Amino acid sequence: MPGNQKPRRRKHRGTQTGSITRAQRSRPRNRQEAMAQARSRRSGGGGRKGQPVDRRDIPPTWRGAMFRGVIFAALLIPVSLLFGQAIGSAIVLSIVAAAFYVPLGFYTESFFYRRRQQKLAAERARAQAEKQKAKGR
Repeated sequence: MPGNQKPRRRKHRGTQTGSITRAQRSRPRNRQEAMAQARSRRSGGGGRKGQPVDRRDIPPTWRGAMFRGVIFAALLIPVSLLFGQAIGSAIVLSIVAAAFYVPLGFYTESFFYRRRQQKLAAERARAQAEKQKAKGR
């Protein structure tokens, strides 16, 4: 069968000043847009529209640290088997390594998060001071 389904044309509504506004797309074009739309809906959409959220500005969570620890442990098992360990000892080794990796990863990420937030706060304060200084002239 021939493909005779053309995409629907969207209305362009002109205003009195001449600018043309168009209704936003309600359906995402591809999987990446759908996932981004779902993420923004889940996070509450607190950020600016069109601006991706910098991952470094999201505070670290124990859940994320646990997820990374589980992935690390799952990757450590085949590596230790590759080096000739027995299956039981490889599993025990990966569990012990994950037990150390999870809190170490969380606190390391927390350290870098706090340091970045302090740096951003200092930059905001400096910009605010310059703005006040320029306003006073």
